[in-house]
Amino acid sequence: MLTRVLRSANFKLALLYAAVFSVSVLVLVTVIFLSVREDIEMQARTHIESEIAQLMGDYADDGMDELRHDIRERIDTGGSRRLRYSIVAPDGKSIFDALDAPAGRKGWHRKLSLSGDDLLIDSVPLEDGYTLLVAADLSIIHDIEDAIRGQLFALLLFIAAAAAMGGLVLSRRFLARIDRISRTTEQVGAGNLSARLPMAGTGDDFDQLSATINRMLERIEQLVGEVQHVANGIAHDLRTPLGHLRQTLEQIRSEAENPRQQAKMDEALEQLDGALATFSALLRIAEIESGSRKAGFAPFDLSALMQQMVELYQPVAEEAGITLSAALKPNLCIEGDAALMRQYFSNLIENALRHSGGTQLQLGLKAEGSQIIAEVRDNGVGIAQTDHVVLVQPFFRADASRSTPGNGLGLPLAKAISRLHEAELHFADAGPGLVVQLVFPRISAKNAGA
Repeated sequence: MLTRVLRSANFKLALLYAAVFSVSVLVLVTVIFLSVREDIEMQARTHIESEIAQLMGDYADDGMDELRHDIRERIDTGGSRRLRYSIVAPDGKSIFDALDAPAGRKGWHRKLSLSGDDLLIDSVPLEDGYTLLVAADLSIIHDIEDAIRGQLFALLLFIAAAAAMGGLVLSRRFLARIDRISRTTEQVGAGNLSARLPMAGTGDDFDQLSATINRMLERIEQLVGEVQHVANGIAHDLRTPLGHLRQTLEQIRSEAENPRQQAKMDEALEQLDGALATFSALLRIAEIESGSRKAGFAPFDLSALMQQMVELYQPVAEEAGITLSAALKPNLCIEGDAALMRQYFSNLIENALRHSGGTQLQLGLKAEGSQIIAEVRDNGVGIAQTDHVVLVQPFFRADASRSTPGNGLGLPLAKAISRLHEAELHFADAGPGLVVQLVFPRISAKNAGA
């Protein structure tokens, strides 16, 4: 679940938002810090310029002694945050603070003092080779920078953690709704057209989308119901007159004395029986898909049922020149309708005997993990891979010319039976031939130790 959450679009979007927000915060803090640093330096320059102006005024009036006296007073009363002052003699010696600046240098410069302080210094040349230096300590900028760096790291860490937690929470809620929608769409795909997408009642985009899809599903269910109703009605209404017609034809045949007329009547009866079989198969599919047979589900031994089918059809297979064998794991049970499962395997076996063109036919049954897999395999000509999807469509015939007997409803009936039992019907190339697998997703308690 965690891996799925981490891969979700919501979580990735939350991380992207966190990254963008973090970069924005970083840029904002950088701009603020540069502005503060520039402001501090500007204030320091203004202070130094004002101080130099006063000192140079006294120096111009009363000379070097007065300048030294003024600087001494400022040093004694300035405190820890005072400006730094120095008079550098021509020989390089400093009076007052040791600013370590060369004599005769004029203008602004930055320098680290001997104590490691970051100093902004303005130098003014005096008479006789002396130089006045006034400096402001800008170490506070580094203190602010260190403080901002520490707080910024904590802030970015908090943003990342909050975004990750928020992304996890939102993604779990998002995926929960996606899962509910997926389960519903799976039910619809399995044939349950009455299923509807859940509504949270919030009126958000999901609810609007769900409402639109639900209206579409209602319309589809209505149309499919109408089609099934018409098809069932046609099958019911036509089966009765066709039955009467068959009785009439049988009576006419029994009264006919000409062998040629009897042969024609036999051909007509055979065609009529095919039509009646088609209507019966359509009604059977409609009955199965209605789900009414599910009320009679009960556990039964699938292994024994398939063995019975092998024994039943072995004489028919031998007569057709086909070897019918079995590889059945014993005592595998499922819950379902045993009569329908007999019809399922009868349809598949008869299809293979009539249409496969092979010489071998095998029924298999095995257990894999939490699944039971029943299969019918032949070594005939097989069916093209592109036709596997349409095999279960009503009236589809692999023989496009329809020269062989059949109505194309055997596999659709098998599909309806598999769907009723919540099993999956698969077709695969047997190389050569075709293998039809029926995969039951759950094994009953009786199979747990099998």
